[in-house]
Amino acid sequence: MKYRFTTLAFISLLALSACGTREYKPQDYILEMNYKSDFRILQLTDIHLSDKDDRDIQFKFMDKLYESANNPDLVVVTGDLFTFAGKDTAKSLLKYFDSKNIPWTVCFGNHDEQCYFSVDWLTDVLTNYGSNCLFKDLQDDNVNGNCNFAINLMKDGKVHDQLFIMDSNRYNFNLSQLGYDCFKEDQINWYESIVKYTKEQNGGETANSLMFYHIPLPEVNAAWEEGTKIYGEKREASCPPDHDYGFFVKIKELGSTKAMFFGHDHINNFEVDYQGVKFCYGIKSTDRIYHDEDMMGCQTITIHDDHSLTIERYYHTYAEVK
Repeated sequence: MKYRFTTLAFISLLALSACGTREYKPQDYILEMNYKSDFRILQLTDIHLSDKDDRDIQFKFMDKLYESANNPDLVVVTGDLFTFAGKDTAKSLLKYFDSKNIPWTVCFGNHDEQCYFSVDWLTDVLTNYGSNCLFKDLQDDNVNGNCNFAINLMKDGKVHDQLFIMDSNRYNFNLSQLGYDCFKEDQINWYESIVKYTKEQNGGETANSLMFYHIPLPEVNAAWEEGTKIYGEKREASCPPDHDYGFFVKIKELGSTKAMFFGHDHINNFEVDYQGVKFCYGIKSTDRIYHDEDMMGCQTITIHDDHSLTIERYYHTYAEVK
């Protein structure tokens, strides 16, 4: 099930600005955090907060998710933070994240266009937010999207693990029928440049990395059919773009990214190993738009000293907070 495209979505997408022209160095896109043993990431996804929502209830529900995560080291929201939200609603959610005094970051989803503000406005707010927000976008660069950056988890002067936060973009008008957009060639080239730069800085050792974005890659369907199923269910058809520029081929070629975490399809929650890479749906983190009662919550990703991962899911209902 998918939320219908609307006139507002169409208008906002027409207003979407193209990428700029300036070329930056790889290091200009990198933020740093200290790695500690058993580094725990809380993934939230598909919040879809709108002006009409009871924010108190939504925030109380998310309080339960934070409690489940047991003091995470970083929070990553993988897109669709908002739908039909104004600036006050947007600011209230960002303030909520920041109030937890835990480093946090976001990437954007397709519905983040369907608001009473532009994604460029939201990008600017996040880039200059300060406090606990880790977000970086260079709006005049020559890379498509509004959130392509990396967070290096540093240990003893080297990158222990690298987190890619990327913009899977929103909708594509270049097809005979409106569809979801994909990672563009310049984004794939950008990803390669960051991986290779980090390898040089790490004394020739490719850093292990995780990737966070919103719309799953087209290979998600093959992953479900052909990969090794670790966990979860597929309760709806996955809705990736039906075109791409070979991002998964590049990911396998470079050998850095071991797992990818995304959202978009609210009632899928599976984890699958496919050709050496984990495909992992997040858990829908509110009841907005559509949901299944037993599939709302969050998941945590724990990075261990040997770079292995432990993924845990936590499910909650609104009966707990009403």
